[in-house]
Amino acid sequence: MREMKKVMVITVLLIGALSLARGNTIAVAKAKEVKMNLIGAKMLNKYPAALSKAKKVKVRSSRKSIVTAKYKKIKNSRWIVLKAKKVGSAVVTVRCRMKNHEIKTYKYKVTVAKGRKMTALEQAKRAFRIQNRYREEKGVDALEWSDELYKFCLYRLKTSGYDRHENLCRDENAYFGLYAKYKKILLAENLHSGYSDPERAMKSWKKSPGHYMNLLSATHVCGAIAKYKNVWCAIFYDGDKKVLENWRDYQIKEINVKRYDNNKGEFIGDCAVGYYEMDDRWDTLQAAMISEASGEKIYLEVGKTYVIYERRSPDGCEKAKPITITVTDEGNEEVVLTS
Repeated sequence: MREMKKVMVITVLLIGALSLARGNTIAVAKAKEVKMNLIGAKMLNKYPAALSKAKKVKVRSSRKSIVTAKYKKIKNSRWIVLKAKKVGSAVVTVRCRMKNHEIKTYKYKVTVAKGRKMTALEQAKRAFRIQNRYREEKGVDALEWSDELYKFCLYRLKTSGYDRHENLCRDENAYFGLYAKYKKILLAENLHSGYSDPERAMKSWKKSPGHYMNLLSATHVCGAIAKYKNVWCAIFYDGDKKVLENWRDYQIKEINVKRYDNNKGEFIGDCAVGYYEMDDRWDTLQAAMISEASGEKIYLEVGKTYVIYERRSPDGCEKAKPITITVTDEGNEEVVLTS
């Protein structure tokens, strides 16, 4: 019996030793270099791979006077927040105890520099790069940066601020003038208010389904992002950015096109018209609909000659005769088509 008890005791001890060894299994990831600065990148979030499934998490900074590290958890989101305190270096260790008792350890070698404050343009381009990274992750072509749209973003922010897109069309027409209607420019927009750094501002858009869908749209070709007083504006354009360049060199005039019925002796609606530059019909051809007797406004470039013609006549009317006009600074405010 004594020998049997000894065997049982030894067996129990062996099982306990094996369990202890299994519980202390440690996987240490290679230390990653992290650079921070006291101006512009004072806070940084890290997302170790095992963090989302860890049963218990311990975070430690070797020098809290240089960098502090905290574990954050909100619902299903988990992350490590690094905060730079002063110039120097420290090692941040993250220990994740998994459900199978395995311990996964992550280390970050953090170097804090004094740095310099990023300019508004640098912050904007940093946010734009993050936006293009989001597009790349989903297999969508990168957007091309537009200096003109950056200027418009700033105009929007300084004129209307965080207006929930209410004044986008108004500001577009005020900024580009009649050129916006001449080229039929249509812009899309994301707005954000709150975060001062590009990373968190972009993450807020990524977490918002509507904003995220907008920035991932494959129809967008170019754009820009700007920041003003912690409000961010991203503008997207589906056309070539060359359309937006040198727009100030164009002189555009608004012309009202009307349809006159000789038989009735009055102006009428319900007809479709087309118009084009006389020397470049197929590349400049556009269409408009005269719905009311008051006419329809079209936008033409001063100094060029256009042909305006009726594509579809009102019921009971013969097709109107085409009209050729040269747009000048004076006159040309109204054109009347007649049969």
